[in-house]
Amino acid sequence: MSGENPDTEAPQPGGRSPAPGGLALVQAFMNTHFDLEADDHGERLVSVTALTDWLTTHALLRGQRSLHAADLERTITVREGLRALALAHNHHDVNDRAVDAMRRASAGTRSEIHVEPDGPRLVIAVNAGVDAAIGALLAITARAMINDTWTRLKACPGRDCGWTFYDHSRNQSARWCSMKVCGDRQKARAYYQRKAAHQD
Repeated sequence: MSGENPDTEAPQPGGRSPAPGGLALVQAFMNTHFDLEADDHGERLVSVTALTDWLTTHALLRGQRSLHAADLERTITVREGLRALALAHNHHDVNDRAVDAMRRASAGTRSEIHVEPDGPRLVIAVNAGVDAAIGALLAITARAMINDTWTRLKACPGRDCGWTFYDHSRNQSARWCSMKVCGDRQKARAYYQRKAAHQD
């Protein structure tokens, strides 16, 4: 399947392994909000060109159709809805507003599935633009929901983080993208808060 090659080369905090199979592509998409390789760790999809490059690199955009500002806004809305669901996997309330916005932004998306002897194969439609890209990402997400890997994709609750990581632990107890970074920061923050409370 051309659009479902996992992002195995993408850096992961704490030396984590990416999500298995095609879910790694959805994980990489969700993590475009936080660039680990840039000094400011900022947004990666900062322009239509950046979106086009990312989708093309990940085999989610085929043909010659040009993208527009509305496509960028729509794609980010879908991403933020997925990230809201991933944060809910980490003991947070679901952000219903983000999920509802994702639902509206997903209207009209396309995914084409071919049934083959060795199983279903997702095919990215040519010249379907962002409809096909979003459709492919949501189809992968749907399959992960069915095979029970989806709930292992979690968003880190660390301050100024939100990195989506895959919880490979047996009991799905991982909370932080990296215990040595976000986990230790939270521990230090809690310690100083307790210390300040005792001094009062």
